[in-house]
Amino acid sequence: MFKDFTPQERSVILSVIFAVAVRMLGLFLLLPVLSPYLKTLEGATPQLIGFAIGIYGLAQAMLQIPFGYLSDKYGRKPIIFVGMLSYAVGSLMGGIAGSIWSMIFARFVQGFGAVSSAMIALSADLTREEVRTRAFAKIGASIGLTFALSLTVAPVLAGSLGVPFLFFLTAFLSLLATAILMLQVPEPKDRSRDREINPSLSKVFTLLGDKNQLFLNFSIGLLHAYMVVIFTLVPYELVYSYNLPKLQHWKIYMPAVVLSLIFMMPAILLAEKKNKFREAFLLGVSLVGLSFFVLHAFKNFWGIALMVFLFFLGFNFLEALIPSLLTKLTHRDLRGLSLGIFNTTQFLGAFLGGIWGGYALKHGHELMTLLAIGLAVFWFLASFSWFARLKSIP
Repeated sequence: MFKDFTPQERSVILSVIFAVAVRMLGLFLLLPVLSPYLKTLEGATPQLIGFAIGIYGLAQAMLQIPFGYLSDKYGRKPIIFVGMLSYAVGSLMGGIAGSIWSMIFARFVQGFGAVSSAMIALSADLTREEVRTRAFAKIGASIGLTFALSLTVAPVLAGSLGVPFLFFLTAFLSLLATAILMLQVPEPKDRSRDREINPSLSKVFTLLGDKNQLFLNFSIGLLHAYMVVIFTLVPYELVYSYNLPKLQHWKIYMPAVVLSLIFMMPAILLAEKKNKFREAFLLGVSLVGLSFFVLHAFKNFWGIALMVFLFFLGFNFLEALIPSLLTKLTHRDLRGLSLGIFNTTQFLGAFLGGIWGGYALKHGHELMTLLAIGLAVFWFLASFSWFARLKSIP
């Protein structure tokens, strides 16, 4: 499983996997139960429910670039420490929120823990290019398995202990993940003396003019908009349209996530070893588009179930490929800043996905699915064109 990695890479990857999995468990525990819970808060409307879910992404987007830049300048781990602490504080606030507006504020503070760019950069710094996609795939697989576990236990915990308990649990898990990361993962060596490019926020404009960065930014933003749309709409629909109790939702999510991971790992290995990045990428985009076509064509419970499976199959392909391609195509001295811009668009996509999902809750998902299918077709054509112009992948 780790035979192609050096002993140091193996140790780093396992440590990062554990820290990321524990941190993401806190986030994913809320995802399948949050939209039905928010409906019970004072002042809740469908649009504000979508806003409360998506505001986390907006806050993340605001700080990804500063956090990425600071991680280039001062090191990855100090920045990760500050961000994880912010997430813990926001989680505590969410646990005591009594109205939709106080929950919106709590989710906004949660989002200030903008460590994604620093975390991805840390993983990239400590792995070789020739195994980096596989490293990201293993991290992604751990996130997928954590997600599947969350879908199973979250409704049980929410039903017996309440959703506020999940917020308090996420605060604890965030602190635990921080401790593991600080103690087990080394800080990459100081490269300040041999840098080819000195860290500067002015380099944002250079990166924004880079066609590779622009395409990959668009890709991750759209992918995460799709994901938040699904998890704004699907749990709500399962409860209020199909009368499926929250305790039963895992029967849809768990098989979809586990099967998608089983298919994903061999495909990623083939893409990296045989340089089949284009084929894997286009397959992932096709599966995402197909998932929304299925929802549009089969407007029933089984349409939702099949949609979730197809979406996660495509999502897991792309979630490993997109950041790996970015780190391969970006100068190492600008990796943190580049990933900051990248994750800004990722979380802006998540924010817009929450708004998009709130609209679908209020007006139905007919227009939403047509727009999603249209965007997927455009994405496929843009991807084909981008790979045709791409000279090489390191």
